[in-house]
Amino acid sequence: MSTRVFALRRIGSAHALRFGLVGLTGIVINQLVLVLLTEVSGLYYLLSAIAATQFSSTWNFAGTESWVFAGRQLRGRIGRRYLAFMAISNSTLLLRVPFLWILSDFLKINYLFANLMSLAMMFAVRFLVADGWIWAAASRVGEGSLALRTAIAPDTQRIDPQAIHPIRAVGPGIDDVGYGYDVGGVLRIDSDVELPELAYFLTAPSGAPDLRIRVVRVGALPSRRTRFVQAGEQLTYLEQLGLAGANFRITMGEPILVEVAPLLAKSRHVLYTNVIEALLRFLMVSRGHVLLHSACVVVDGRAVLLSAQTDTGKTSTVIQLVRDRGYHFLSDDMTIIGPGGRAITYPKPMTLSYHTMAVINGGQMPRRQRAALSIQSRVHSKSGRSVGKALGQLNIPIMSVNSIVQILVPPPKYRIDALMPAEIAVEAPISHAFLMERGEAAREQVTVGDAIRQLIENTDDAYGFPPFATFAPHIRIGGDDYEALRVKEQALLREALQTVAVVRIRVPGHEWAELLPGLIERFENGHSDPEPILTPIPIVTEPEAIRAGDRSTVRPD
Repeated sequence: MSTRVFALRRIGSAHALRFGLVGLTGIVINQLVLVLLTEVSGLYYLLSAIAATQFSSTWNFAGTESWVFAGRQLRGRIGRRYLAFMAISNSTLLLRVPFLWILSDFLKINYLFANLMSLAMMFAVRFLVADGWIWAAASRVGEGSLALRTAIAPDTQRIDPQAIHPIRAVGPGIDDVGYGYDVGGVLRIDSDVELPELAYFLTAPSGAPDLRIRVVRVGALPSRRTRFVQAGEQLTYLEQLGLAGANFRITMGEPILVEVAPLLAKSRHVLYTNVIEALLRFLMVSRGHVLLHSACVVVDGRAVLLSAQTDTGKTSTVIQLVRDRGYHFLSDDMTIIGPGGRAITYPKPMTLSYHTMAVINGGQMPRRQRAALSIQSRVHSKSGRSVGKALGQLNIPIMSVNSIVQILVPPPKYRIDALMPAEIAVEAPISHAFLMERGEAAREQVTVGDAIRQLIENTDDAYGFPPFATFAPHIRIGGDDYEALRVKEQALLREALQTVAVVRIRVPGHEWAELLPGLIERFENGHSDPEPILTPIPIVTEPEAIRAGDRSTVRPD
């Protein structure tokens, strides 16, 4: 049974209907207390929301205990169920309060309506926890499920893996995997969860993947802090919400096994971007390839890499080059670099900003779609991600917050061939690489050593959102640890770039689409250094490159 069907059957049950009706009365109480404390007592609305939750949760518990699960043979005492219910309600505040703040202070939505949204988003989570744990029928104990372990280890301590095993799987069985992906002919993935970013690579499940994704219950009781636990080959990320959180566990074996909690499985973009893609990067290295954060177009049979940090302008540049110049599309965000300096397609759907939509005549979109894109663009912009990164430094369940936000406000993703006529290339030898920067106009050719450093920096920048920095140093594939894999990654890039002309180009705005075709043409005509159409910037000699015998730096005339 798929996770989605499993969840829908439970949420669509009579118990869920009763739970929802009790919850509606609780929402009325919550809103009334919120207004009284905020408008009459003058309390800050976030503090009022916390206090209102205590009143409404107690009311909801009484209704749930006496009506929703009436007649069910229950285990444990009513006092324990009350404490567990209040613990879950207050744990979800760690998710609701940041979400409420984002809606009210960042998106300027009225705090009462924002509170309604935050309460509604937690319905499924609260019911699944109530039905499957707090008011679980006594007959469920001993039916092959692992007993819930209550031992909570201190932050980042090594503990017995049994202490954090899931209670039981809620996804398909091992022979019932729903989706298979053959990524560039290099890696195979079997997954319980659909991964829209990899739709181009969709195929039948292989049964012998390099990476397997399962949906299980990961976690234990709620805790005060986010915890990362390493136990042998297992890396487990646990947030404060207990079983309701966006937790995951990685087992660094053959294949790599990624087990994700239901909440994280529902937010497929967060799962892919924050967990799966980071693993694919180093799996690629172990197979002699590099997954590089760069766009790529094909000009006359040769690949041109465009590398930049996030939100610099790669997407709008690629769109203009494909639309106006007829270049073939290879990738917009990530490119596979193979042996012999070949670029292999990785055509993820593009994340469009409001600015990018203007480039492709977004004004022709229906008004409702433009309004939605305005909100999506703001939430998923650089400033929106900065808010997320800042929250990630606090003691809040940032993956759960991120998952809920992206379920409610999904990123604006579009395939390039859905936006305009476009030829998607498969692979091509790399002839040029441009390091794109914003600032005072300048241009220079760079050494291979300098290019590698910036390409790696730009790739690392794509993984700045938690929890990559937490689990990445513990990655181990095929006997290589994280540092060894990074050294291999650099060596593979050095080999691939030996015959590639690498140019750093800096512009004050978004002029790359106008400048790049001329630079490429001059290279194709045999000019080793393009005509200095921009003010050159000084080149700093690279000691590492010189020691390695690299003399590829060419100063502008």
